[in-house]
Amino acid sequence: MNEVKKTGGLRDNLSKDDLLNMYRTLILVRRFEESAYEKALENKYANYHGGLGQEAVPAGACFGLTPKDGTMITHRGLGVLVARGMTVKEVFAGLYARADSPTRGRIPIYHVGEPDIGILAGTSMVGSVIPLAAGAALARKLSKTTDVVISFFGDGACNRGDFHEGINLAAVWNLPIVFFCENNFYAKSMPLDKSTAGGSIIKRADGYGLPSELVDGNDVLNVYEATQRAIKRARDGGGPTFIECHTYRWTPHSTAGTREFARTAEELEMWKKKCPVLRFEKELIDGGHATREELNAIDDEAKAEVDAAVENAENSPNPRPEVATENVYL
Repeated sequence: MNEVKKTGGLRDNLSKDDLLNMYRTLILVRRFEESAYEKALENKYANYHGGLGQEAVPAGACFGLTPKDGTMITHRGLGVLVARGMTVKEVFAGLYARADSPTRGRIPIYHVGEPDIGILAGTSMVGSVIPLAAGAALARKLSKTTDVVISFFGDGACNRGDFHEGINLAAVWNLPIVFFCENNFYAKSMPLDKSTAGGSIIKRADGYGLPSELVDGNDVLNVYEATQRAIKRARDGGGPTFIECHTYRWTPHSTAGTREFARTAEELEMWKKKCPVLRFEKELIDGGHATREELNAIDDEAKAEVDAAVENAENSPNPRPEVATENVYL
């Protein structure tokens, strides 16, 4: 298996403000994920696919993007919405299907599109976002812009036809796109080694002639650096890049069922010791970029923002019934 790449350099160009802003995103996504999962378990809304433990991906990959750069998520990617600039108030309103949500309560928040901040509307079908994101990248190339697209998907998507078709077209057409695989080693409850032949996901990039990187997905700065290299390549006309991040979700596949087939308590505990939040906090403090008091203050702000967002969602009105048929043509 390829070794996870440990790099430095780009992080040296980040100011203290940059690092603290990255931490703000990281801790806000963490507090959002904790609360979102908890509220789903309380049956406040339907099935939730948690990203607890994977927060370094949205915080690192989305840092430094422009509003015209596009991101397309799968159903476990709500942290990307927060990292792109959607407020947790809006996201929780979407989860609760309230009238004041960006979707107006009509569709799941996973499918939302906010073009002004680069959020591209996708679908919840595993793997389907890959060719859709390639299409968005083609539109940018035809428009002769330098904007890029990042397509986020999990390891399970790599065994679907959408994956191969989308990546093949992107490679043939030299599209400005970053294919970003969040490999948490389980497709729902199926372990990677029982579903994926060849022993490696990243080696599949070789078949399409794509440059690739295998990254520690629990290290927010490593995620940031790998993504920035890929984005620069795309902006410069170098075409697609494939990034595989090794990370781990702390929660079951979803709140629809907590049954786990292969994961052990020992495995989960091992990954919790690699917590992306604690690791970044240590790096900031040890490097003299922040004090514990500064980080605690940022964390307190994040908790307050999430609490206010939940309160708003629980007290907001449901959408009017007639909204369901708006923009529907027969």
